[in-house]
Amino acid sequence: MVTDHQVLALWKEFNKSKVVNISALRVGMDRKTAAKYINSKILPSEIVKDRNWKTHPDKLGAIWSKAEEFLQENSDIEGKALFEHLLETYPNDIEENQLRTFQRRIKQWRIKHGENQEVYFDQLTTPGKLAQLDWVVMNKIGIEINGEHFEHKLSHFTLNHSNVESVSICRSESILSIKKGLREFLYRVVGKAPLILQVDNSSAATHRPVKDKKERVFNDEYLQILDYYGIKAQKTNVGCPNENGVVESQNGHLKNKIKQALIIRGSKNFKSIDDYEYFLRKVIDKANSKRQKKFDEELALLNTIPTRPLPEYQEEYITVRNRSTANIKKITYSVLSRLIGNKFKARIYEYKIDLYAGADLVYSMERVLGDRGVVINYRHIIHSLIKKPAAFESYKFREELYPTENFKKAFDHLSEASSQRQATLEYLRVLKLAADNYEDDVDVAIELILSDKSLKLDSISISELVLMNKESVSDSIKLVPNLNI
Repeated sequence: MVTDHQVLALWKEFNKSKVVNISALRVGMDRKTAAKYINSKILPSEIVKDRNWKTHPDKLGAIWSKAEEFLQENSDIEGKALFEHLLETYPNDIEENQLRTFQRRIKQWRIKHGENQEVYFDQLTTPGKLAQLDWVVMNKIGIEINGEHFEHKLSHFTLNHSNVESVSICRSESILSIKKGLREFLYRVVGKAPLILQVDNSSAATHRPVKDKKERVFNDEYLQILDYYGIKAQKTNVGCPNENGVVESQNGHLKNKIKQALIIRGSKNFKSIDDYEYFLRKVIDKANSKRQKKFDEELALLNTIPTRPLPEYQEEYITVRNRSTANIKKITYSVLSRLIGNKFKARIYEYKIDLYAGADLVYSMERVLGDRGVVINYRHIIHSLIKKPAAFESYKFREELYPTENFKKAFDHLSEASSQRQATLEYLRVLKLAADNYEDDVDVAIELILSDKSLKLDSISISELVLMNKESVSDSIKLVPNLNI
């Protein structure tokens, strides 16, 4: 097929040589064809006519009228869903391999007959006026901390005019993630504050005052945080994420930048969360360095921020009950029994909870997500259970006293082999051994005994295996030569 490029080259050669044969030879064209284009002075693209006839029978002809009727009444239906409905209803008139053809036909129909669609309007941005907040789910990226998959999100802030951005690691869309993210955004990245912060209708920032209505209003704590920094609160309309378009668009670019940086790094595994956070800061700083010109326009118009940021934790006062538990953020946690009966100040972070007696930190534990549930550490109560074994049978949180599946199997095995009381006593002795910093060894010993029917499962057998393993490890350490001698 002759192209416009060839004909243009032909005309150029003919202007030089004035000989059709030579010009055609130099551009690789037949002489007659060359003569036609030299005489007509028309490019191939200008003489190609649109084909308005079909070259083969319409395979969708039998069902297309039915498809059109359905589209006219249900314009929002997806092509694949309609195709599957028609395939099921008229199996003799349509085949599975015609899906792509059917989808193209629907696209053409909607161009000619479809309803008007929502139009999005590009907005002028005002330097220093608006920043936006959103959260980015990172679970599919495959980040690992010490070899274990790290499920998390990033709170993502961006200035609308310059696109200068910051991220902060978090586990959920929460007020704590907002506090932590704002510290990073305002104090490390920007150094000043925008006039307005816009967020979608996340439950971290808003709530529904009337259950049956869609309207949402800002949470008091969220407003207090923004008020401290001199920022006005603004939210998108319900069901309109496009109104947060700047940060929504940046979310995709952010993920891609992180993926590329991970490829260059050669690993998705990090030693700690701090190590991962340092990596993210390098990615963000590199991206922001290319936005300096617009950022300089914003900087003079941004507001000053307080000298000290708000702490990234929440505080509440709790009392440890005689069950050696306390309720914190609607979750029941067990704590050291020596804390029973005392009142403490709980500092609640994204990943941990610290208990303070006055200015002294007395206990720290991992925080779990959710607004209900229970977290019982058997080490906190095993000493009392040994003294009161009968309490085990009806203990409300007994399932929490099986550290692994092997421990549960061990108790079931003991229950089948002896009386309930004897089984309970033996299991609690096993649990006490695990509490003495031997949990992993006890777990392995239980699995070994259960796999060998010739071995007896009881606390003595498990203890012997654990201590035997400890001694063998100790001997192997002694056999390592001292290379410094």
